[in-house]
Amino acid sequence: MKCAYCSLRMECSSQGRDCHSGMLELPEYEDPGVRPYVTYSAFLQHVYGNNLTRLQELIFFGLMMKYSRVGLVYCAGLYREGQMMIEALSPYFEVRAVGCDYCRTPNGQFVIDHDRKFHLFQRDERVKVEALNAFELPMHISLGLCIEQDLLFNKHSKVPVTNFAVQDWVLGHNPLAAVYTVYQRKKYLQGKGLPRPEQVRRTRLQELIVFGQKAGFKSISLGFCNGLFEEARVLSDILSQYFIVYSVCCKTSGIDKTDQNVPYMNPNAKFESACNPVGQAKINNGLGVDLSVQLGICLGHDVALETHTVPPTITFAPKDRVLGHNTLAALYSGARAMEVDYTDVRPYEIARRYAATKPPGANLDDIEDKTSA
Repeated sequence: MKCAYCSLRMECSSQGRDCHSGMLELPEYEDPGVRPYVTYSAFLQHVYGNNLTRLQELIFFGLMMKYSRVGLVYCAGLYREGQMMIEALSPYFEVRAVGCDYCRTPNGQFVIDHDRKFHLFQRDERVKVEALNAFELPMHISLGLCIEQDLLFNKHSKVPVTNFAVQDWVLGHNPLAAVYTVYQRKKYLQGKGLPRPEQVRRTRLQELIVFGQKAGFKSISLGFCNGLFEEARVLSDILSQYFIVYSVCCKTSGIDKTDQNVPYMNPNAKFESACNPVGQAKINNGLGVDLSVQLGICLGHDVALETHTVPPTITFAPKDRVLGHNTLAALYSGARAMEVDYTDVRPYEIARRYAATKPPGANLDDIEDKTSA
């Protein structure tokens, strides 16, 4: 299972090719507790294309789900970013936040400890996730967690978790820079990417490799967005030097969007393939991998993939097409203030129109004409 090396040029996405017979009809998509997470992203793409930052998508998604409160967990080393995130979300939601201070010394200093050990089944390692669980919020958001805490939080959160940003102290918390930068990519592909013994700050990619080796993992699966096909291939090349690496595209099974009852981005298209995070998860489970790694999965689809995946799950990089997948740039640059009308009725009307799993029959253009007037 190596979608990152697909010789068919991703025909699941362009032509609806089904490489996994029997994965088309998944009852999970009819579950009202699952359906919004796998469809609202398609609604936003239909209305706005890919022109929203992840922060804007997060706000829209929460409003479409009618959330009044959300939870936020952030690394103590990204305290400033955590406060900026609270500021960005507070106009729309009540934000309950906790800072992960696992790497703080008794005197309050933040120190990166590469010898830290997380015992994933011990209660004392779950203090922060249980603190957020106690608020009984509908969704948790993670920001800048290290790989161990990312895995831990996903595992023990009682509600869906979406990752806004990951920790990468070398590359400004933009982990895909390891792929986009010629120097970084060449170094890793030549097998020279492992951190030096004295190196304190590490890239997310280095952390993933070292963590996987320390944990004794033999196999990893990359669940990736087809829009990051090239990035997934390069990461597979790099990680294959250390692990058995599988890769599963989001368009697996080539499901037509009409079969999931979600709108096309291009209303004149004859076919558009729907994202299939539940199918990705089931394939991961069948592969029996030690670790599932998300790469650029849409907000909402990441929740469905994580909740249906049996192996431990982490995020290597969240998706943000506007900001080159550097999600924190929305906080640093003030891009959160870009003119987006969250009272625009179109995504909400379309979401309600497509709430059922079966097409209701009326023409989508009728609603678009009314809501865009």
